[in-house]
Amino acid sequence: MATSLVEPYSIPEVPPALGEDGGKFWRYYDAVADELDEDLVKRLKSQLDGLLIFAGLFAGVNSAFLAITLPLMSADPVADTNALLLHLVKGNDNTTQVDTNLPSFSFSPAPTIYTVNVLFAISLTSALASSFLAVLGQQWLVHYRKRGGGGPDHERWEHLRRHIGAKRWNLELVLDDILPGLLQLGVAIFCVSFVIHVGTLNRTMWTFVAVPTLVLLVGLLFMATAAAWDQWCPFQSPLSRAMYYCLPLAAGFARTVI
Repeated sequence: MATSLVEPYSIPEVPPALGEDGGKFWRYYDAVADELDEDLVKRLKSQLDGLLIFAGLFAGVNSAFLAITLPLMSADPVADTNALLLHLVKGNDNTTQVDTNLPSFSFSPAPTIYTVNVLFAISLTSALASSFLAVLGQQWLVHYRKRGGGGPDHERWEHLRRHIGAKRWNLELVLDDILPGLLQLGVAIFCVSFVIHVGTLNRTMWTFVAVPTLVLLVGLLFMATAAAWDQWCPFQSPLSRAMYYCLPLAAGFARTVI
């Protein structure tokens, strides 16, 4: 990666005392610090922009499915209306059994519809939470790059403190791993709930949906495992980095138990 140093590819001679090199050291320091900060902010901001777009589209799709599945938790009022109209057309005078003959009286939701709605709601919550945190992340990046003035020395100390604070509070970990991981978890939950819902509608359709979804999830798990095993693998993701840190802990725990 090319740098924007004052004299590219040249190493200044170390002066006998700091400040006796005509300001070369501080020019190099400012150039390198600005380059590192600009690279960090641009990379994280680009990822947050893409995450916001995808999360918005995904939340819309998830809301559409919830609008379809949530009414299945209660009886259809149209069915009651049709039953009452049929009762009037037949001219029945016995009104004491009308309530018990209504479809809503004996209605019971499908056993899996509650699970489907819960999973859809969790998936939508993860999408909205990741979108909200992505907006906060952009504000954090703006604050990180903001300078308060007060002269070059004050700005250098301010930059150093903010850089140390970002490292201490794992700003890059939160924006680069946790937020995308939260959204990817919501997508995985949505896929599972969608497969379950299709299974309640048609068994043949369920086969055509479940098999590609299972192959996709297994492929993603394989790529994450490969990236966790080989740090130079290009298939890096939040899941692979979590596996990289968790697998040694799990192996150590298993050895202590066994």
